Amino acid sequence: MAISDNIQEKAEAIQNEIAANPNGPFPIAAEVQDKATKAILGGISEWVNYMQLFAKSTADLARLIPTDGTNDAVRQTARAYLAANGMCGDTTTGNLKNNVTIKLD
Repeated sequence: MAISDNIQEKAEAIQNEIAANPNGPFPIAAEVQDKATKAILGGISEWVNYMQLFAKSTADLARLIPTDGTNDAVRQTARAYLAANGMCGDTTTGNLKNNVTIKLD
């Protein structure tokens, strides 16, 4: 599965929890928002914790954090957007892939 599919899967899980109970609580959305905030404001370990939400393998995680050598400007920007998009919690989770799309696949 591609990383973009993992991101989409997380976005759909949040959308499904909102549809199932529109008045909340939204634990998946809250986790994404909390970890995104910590990733932006915290250190490396917080960044890794956030990116683990979208990794299904060690190769995925290596791409996301990045330790696989893919730290070019396009992918670095996509990683930054993935963290920024996660800050929105339950309100815009359908937008997790905005400016990320397949750039991390």
